Amino acid sequence: MKVRVIKLKDGERINLQNNSWSCHLLNKNIVGSKKAMLGVSTFTPGTDTPQKVHDDEEELCFVIKGKGSITVGEEEVPFRTSSAVYIPPGVPHGVRNTGDEDVVMVYVFSYPEYPPTHDAGEPEGGKNVQ
Repeated sequence: MKVRVIKLKDGERINLQNNSWSCHLLNKNIVGSKKAMLGVSTFTPGTDTPQKVHDDEEELCFVIKGKGSITVGEEEVPFRTSSAVYIPPGVPHGVRNTGDEDVVMVYVFSYPEYPPTHDAGEPEGGKNVQ
């Protein structure tokens, strides 16, 4: 295996609500990774994503810019530029942009692709969503 550099335009882009998006940059499909994946998301002002659950995987995030909160049920955990966010396995969570600029966030999973994920409220092993 060799060192690879992947440009944002060459990642796997997923369109989200409100002109927000995520892009998988380093994963099994793109670089052949075996144990981890990395991506970046942009959440436009006012975005409030539905809560998702990754049953078996931790999610690590770093906020490049912007401010908002991770929604966990009815609770809001605030973040801002230069913050790191840890989301344990099995915790329903979403992202809410509470500012007036885009939130740009890098995310990492210790799984070679986007991990099995379901909507909060769905049983484990339910519909796999991103």
